[in-house]
Amino acid sequence: MANVYLENWIRQAELDYFTMFIKSWLPFNAWYMKDFYDESVDRTSDRAIIDYIKLNPNRYKDKIIALLRGRDDDALRFRNYLSQLHFELEAHTIPNEVERISFSTINLFKNPLPQKVISFGHHDYMVEFKRNLPKTQKRWVCQIITKRTSQTIHIVELFDWSLNDLHSHIDYIAIPAEKKQYLDACFLEMNPKKPDIIIVQPLRDGVGYKEPPNSITINPIKHLYFSNNYELVSKVIIELLYQLRCKLFHGELDPITANLGIYENAFYLQKPLIKELI
Repeated sequence: MANVYLENWIRQAELDYFTMFIKSWLPFNAWYMKDFYDESVDRTSDRAIIDYIKLNPNRYKDKIIALLRGRDDDALRFRNYLSQLHFELEAHTIPNEVERISFSTINLFKNPLPQKVISFGHHDYMVEFKRNLPKTQKRWVCQIITKRTSQTIHIVELFDWSLNDLHSHIDYIAIPAEKKQYLDACFLEMNPKKPDIIIVQPLRDGVGYKEPPNSITINPIKHLYFSNNYELVSKVIIELLYQLRCKLFHGELDPITANLGIYENAFYLQKPLIKELI
């Protein structure tokens, strides 16, 4: 009879890392509101303060960099949790495919490029964002131009930057397949939320994989390496943890068991960082 409730008791015994991550965020929240809230420069929202923390030296950010650089047990544990978080995010899409959170998709600041041109063969592939136009007009203009005559032979106009909208547009469908790849490459360079790349691909040799130059070894067994631009990597980590916080705080995440591993590793990343704030 006692075994009837065994499954429920085992489920209750599991740690609730969603709640634990929230609890680890609260002291961080209290610290940054106390130290960086500033009405005189309109730094009053969580987003504005997090952006300030990403850009400026402070105990939280400096600790991340120290753990990335370190070789002691604390640093090794921190990189292990980074690795586990990376693979959990790759395995489980949150909150959805369009707004996916991962170390491969983080965008720190809006892409400022107004125009991009890629030249190949006899054509120029140009994508322009006409930011001065109202949102009610098609502000994204994609063109393929013949170099010799400067004539536009294909044009696609969109209201918003969207790869799906581009690919489903009737004027894009009419473009020959061999030209689409170059227009796509140009369009991706103009992404307002172009990801800040920190993952470095391993090198191949005759035996297998090896560590690439100018990298941080996050997981040598799974061949996960980050750029050794410690400033950039620290910003990406802060932004990623903040985005995970937002999806949880704003109720945009389904708290299913499949997502629990994400917040377990996020909690263990946050834990040594908040201790630095005491």
